[in-house]
Amino acid sequence: MMIILHARLATVFLLLSLASLPGMSQKVPVMVVCTPGAGESEWQVVDEYYRPVFSGNEYYRKDTVYFSLEASRRYLFQISVTDIYDPDTSLCELWLNGDPLLLIGADIDPGDYFHPFFTGIRSDSEKIIGGTDADISDFPWQVYFRTGGYRCGGSIIDRNWIVTAAHCTVYDNGTPIPVSEMSVKAGATNPYLPGQGREYQVSEVIIHEAFNSRTLANDIALLRLESPVTVDDASPVRLLTTGDVSEGAADPGVMAWVTGWGLTSVNPETSPVRLQKAELPIVSNQQASLVWGSIPPNVIMAGYIDGNKDVCNGDSGGPLVVPVSGELKLAGIVSWGSTLCETYSGYTKVSAFGDWIRAKSGISEYIPPIPEGDTLVCLGVVASSYSIDPLPEASAFEWELYPAEAGTVSGSSEQASVIWDPAFTGTVSLKLRVVIDGRLSEWARRDIKVALNTRLVSQSGDKTLCAQQQLNLDVVAQGDNLRFNWYKNEILFTTLLTGNYKISNTSPGNSGEYKCVVTGSCGTVSTTTMKVTVHPLTNITYVSPDLTVNYGDDISLSVESEGYGLSYIWKKNDKVLADNEDSTIFIDDADANDIGLYQAVVSGACGTEASTKSYVYVRQGNSSTDREVYLWPTVAEDRINVALSTEDQYNIRIFALSGKLIKEINNRRYQTTLDVSDLPAGLYIINFYIADTRTSLRFIKK
Repeated sequence: MMIILHARLATVFLLLSLASLPGMSQKVPVMVVCTPGAGESEWQVVDEYYRPVFSGNEYYRKDTVYFSLEASRRYLFQISVTDIYDPDTSLCELWLNGDPLLLIGADIDPGDYFHPFFTGIRSDSEKIIGGTDADISDFPWQVYFRTGGYRCGGSIIDRNWIVTAAHCTVYDNGTPIPVSEMSVKAGATNPYLPGQGREYQVSEVIIHEAFNSRTLANDIALLRLESPVTVDDASPVRLLTTGDVSEGAADPGVMAWVTGWGLTSVNPETSPVRLQKAELPIVSNQQASLVWGSIPPNVIMAGYIDGNKDVCNGDSGGPLVVPVSGELKLAGIVSWGSTLCETYSGYTKVSAFGDWIRAKSGISEYIPPIPEGDTLVCLGVVASSYSIDPLPEASAFEWELYPAEAGTVSGSSEQASVIWDPAFTGTVSLKLRVVIDGRLSEWARRDIKVALNTRLVSQSGDKTLCAQQQLNLDVVAQGDNLRFNWYKNEILFTTLLTGNYKISNTSPGNSGEYKCVVTGSCGTVSTTTMKVTVHPLTNITYVSPDLTVNYGDDISLSVESEGYGLSYIWKKNDKVLADNEDSTIFIDDADANDIGLYQAVVSGACGTEASTKSYVYVRQGNSSTDREVYLWPTVAEDRINVALSTEDQYNIRIFALSGKLIKEINNRRYQTTLDVSDLPAGLYIINFYIADTRTSLRFIKK
């Protein structure tokens, strides 16, 4: 059950509790739990430079993996998804310090996903229910907000402005609370003591236009004070910016402080008189959705799934602050939580409303000029210089490098020098803030890319292939902003963003000498020559036509073809002719045995092709007949051959001398070989039926 975390004067809300203490050399326990059968995926933990720290691939198919990471550092949980089987479950869950922190659902498409998190650690103090005593001087932005019959918290963001939860400015039915019934007390550890702090009247309330009192969407409001806050121990807190968020200031695992005057015990209800504080880890919205269902992106979640471990209190509208570069910044506004404070609570995400806050209040943070200097640094550069124009009104300058591992920055007023780490590559922010009139400015950021030098890793060798095959030339290179310029025979013909050049359907014209010149932000390299040879497909372009010759003539048949590495086989009546392996065959002194269908089979490196068949007919004598029928031998034991000088179809019938039909064969062309081994010895007549003519021949079966 969700409750609005404000209360009547007698009832205040609870938050979860956990204290922490930074430790630079400490280790934190990590557990990754993956769901079997949810999908096909691999995971690993990488650091800010995307360098592998721990790989789950070694534990393939293992549901739960335990390991440890350095405390107080930013990491990314990388999961590579290849397939999803059950989108209604989760792929993996990451636990830190024994509590769930990240949840990666299975309702995603295949691809690579990176989830940042921070290895915040708990303090060594005893676990308690509720917060511990705090002093207002440590959280001087905290105010006690009396609003109608309710009490809430709020944060000073300017001497005239307070930011709080919108639901603190309306009654339970959504009706606005009159401004006359609102006041804030600033500078008080115990707001109930008349001598502590000072009370300020509210002159105007600005509620976010899209606030929904039922769902608590866009739960943020501004209070303008009738007079500026000038009491001791009361000063503005700076807003967490999107730049801070991009640097991990609100990553899951970051330990955040929440303060307020809420209950220190739920049963029996106990209200503190002193300001309370507790330290809570930020958790991912997807992890918190296991408890609360869908959570809007402009809400930040913090606490523990099991609040019985560590719980704490704080009022609605109060601050959730996170450490950024040595100061605490306002990351969230207490919005909602559970009635028993046994699980995560929701906070309005301040970085999502920064523009709205500044537009409505008119407050602004001074940002110094962006430092001038290199925006691209090639690996191996030792140092770079940066500067801004003179800023005489600034009394102090602070230069910082993010991430700090990128190098060392040393600054003197408007100038700074960066000594680069020789092993670092990636995106860097050089940050500058100044103090003007005693007020610290926001950061000015110069984004810098430290890039790899252009380097050739591998390339394809020479390629020999057949026409119509796909050509793939691959070049692998490292560097930044790479362009792959492809040359053929020293002439540039294309520029690609990847190192793969391919031709899907090659031809011999694609043969040549190729090379790739790789250009990048940090240099140019060239491959060696890759010689490409594309052989033509084996193709027959000519074969001798049908021939009719006289007895005793010499015959030559030839085939012409193109291709590479060609060899030849000749066949007669589909049987291979021995010792005929050239493109031309010769037949001397032709006789009837040379009648038949001849065919060349040409084989090469790029295929085999058979020619059409050429019919060779040998005349019986000096016959001038247009259509000549030939039979041989006329005396046979097993087989006889018949042939026609033209390509007409013919039918054959064999008769005994008695006139009895012995065999019939129809629809023949050219030469036919007949098996007569089953016939008794004797004289037989063969009739040829060709169109409208008939020819009779005789043979003797021995």
